[in-house]
Amino acid sequence: MSKKFLPVVLALTAISIFWGFSTRGGNSDGEDNPKARHAKILRNVGILLEEGHFRPHKIDDAFSKEVLTKFLKDLDGDKNYFSQADIDAFNKYGNKIDDEIHGSPLESFYAINDVYTKRVNEVSQLYEDYLAKPFTFTKDEDLERDADKLAYPKNIADRNDRWRKQLKLLVLEKYVLAQEEREKNKGKKDFVAKADSTLEREAREQVGKQFDRFFTTKKNRETLDANFSIFVNAITGAMDPHTDYMPPLDLRTFKEAMKGSFFGIGAQLKEDDGKIKIGTLVSGGPAWKSGELKENDEIIKVAQGAEEPVDVTGYSVTDAVKLIRGSAKGSEVRLTLKRADGTIKVVSLLRDDIKLEDTFARSAIINGPHKIGYIYFPEFYADFDKPNGARSAKDVA
Repeated sequence: MSKKFLPVVLALTAISIFWGFSTRGGNSDGEDNPKARHAKILRNVGILLEEGHFRPHKIDDAFSKEVLTKFLKDLDGDKNYFSQADIDAFNKYGNKIDDEIHGSPLESFYAINDVYTKRVNEVSQLYEDYLAKPFTFTKDEDLERDADKLAYPKNIADRNDRWRKQLKLLVLEKYVLAQEEREKNKGKKDFVAKADSTLEREAREQVGKQFDRFFTTKKNRETLDANFSIFVNAITGAMDPHTDYMPPLDLRTFKEAMKGSFFGIGAQLKEDDGKIKIGTLVSGGPAWKSGELKENDEIIKVAQGAEEPVDVTGYSVTDAVKLIRGSAKGSEVRLTLKRADGTIKVVSLLRDDIKLEDTFARSAIINGPHKIGYIYFPEFYADFDKPNGARSAKDVA
């Protein structure tokens, strides 16, 4: 095949086959023309599935309908955002996705993603309104929590009422726990029993903070490219459940996990009340050598070399780690840190090869009446970039 492909990988995990391809075009979220890039990726994935898969299905209208169903479930499996009216409107794409894979203009993903983003934004404002006022717990109400037994909300009003009930239930659970804690501690020295109204208000505040973090993380994570990856994985998953699409950053993370090493700064991160903080430092790593990072420093921004920094407020630890790690030894990463005393400091570090020693197989001879060979094999690993790199099959042979 003579075509140059955009960075993408179809990982056939069942038989450990990985296809990678690249082109001169960019591959980051900030590329000028994401629609052209997405269309090219989609076409190339279609070619790989039809010409390279060991048992390809025909990509036709039936396949298209399966992709649509899977994509909608992957986006909103708990039926928290879309209404039935939305789903009915999306059904027209059930016989078009196969044409898009074969080169027709890509419309289905953008149309569905636009509605999804709009619905998420609506709900992210909705919960604040419901949690601003006390709930009344004297009225019996039903709430089905098994998404498989649920239909999509009939309309937006029905969806909003489901959210009201979900929020009410979460507040009630925290409220009851607080009441039980109050009863358990009554009479103890220095314990001040709070009124029910105070416990209910604090329960609403706790749920509010929980959803503040949830939606901040959700919006940071669900970029256009990230949701497009979900769409492409709906296509590969419809072909077979062991075929996955990996965009470049996810591919790098996958390879790091498989080979037991990565290019990073040698610091473990932790999440503390929605903030990304420095946990422990790896002795001998760039962070430890610099002497600039301290435990509990909060990471506010991450920048690659001279590029503009990315604000990581609300990021999960996993997503922040992806930004801090890199693809090359000696590449620069700049961290904007907030110290415990409130001071702000920018620290520049050069990434180094950090090995995860606990990944690799080890062996020992136990001497006694009989010699016993002991092999410690924590997980499978393989360095796909180096023919002579670490491989579990070779190490335990």
